[in-house]
Amino acid sequence: MSERHELNLEARFRAEDQLYSSILHRPEDNKIMFWGLMLAILLHIVVLFVNFPDMRTVLPKEEKKVIVVRKYVPPPPPVQRQQQQVVQQKLTRKVPIPDPTPDEPEPIREPEPDIVVEAPPIPADAEILIGVPEAPPPSGPLVAGVGDVTNPVLIEATKVTPEYPELARQARLAGNCILQAVISKDGTVQDVKVLRVDKPGLGFEEAAIAAVEQWRYKPATQNGRPVDVYFTINVNFTLH
Repeated sequence: MSERHELNLEARFRAEDQLYSSILHRPEDNKIMFWGLMLAILLHIVVLFVNFPDMRTVLPKEEKKVIVVRKYVPPPPPVQRQQQQVVQQKLTRKVPIPDPTPDEPEPIREPEPDIVVEAPPIPADAEILIGVPEAPPPSGPLVAGVGDVTNPVLIEATKVTPEYPELARQARLAGNCILQAVISKDGTVQDVKVLRVDKPGLGFEEAAIAAVEQWRYKPATQNGRPVDVYFTINVNFTLH
């Protein structure tokens, strides 16, 4: 049974194979396949060489806003023009007046005499000063040895030795006293004041003033004229 069944199947397969071969190899089918192939090739050619319109949706491009930052430069200050004042000078010209009588001779005009004012006469007893008048003398004492002021000179015959104070003698102390006085025009000593004393309270001041007031000087001069001056006097006290 199996061998027969196999033979039947084989025969059946052969019959189906022949049937398919007959169907595939029919002339009508071959023509259809040929023209279908040609049509496909033609369509591919058309697709390759023909430009079809672009069907894609074209969106409008967005314009990018560009912000330009510029450095602020202040404008230059306005130039102040100096107003120049133009002075217009008016030119005047004298226009001569025509002579109404040109045929008549011009009258002779005499020159006007000069007016002389006479000064009043100088009286006979008037004093006439010739040259630069002298400056008035100074009102107060000057400083001796300053400028053109000379120093007064002590007259040795009038130099009285000051009396030694008793307290200083007992203490066996020497001393020094500096005085300022006004040497007047007549050489006398006035307005004696104590400037400094090294050992005050021992009587050096009083003894020095009492002696110096008796001294006499040749007065100081200014431009050859005696003047009052301030003068510094140094009095020493020494034990013998």
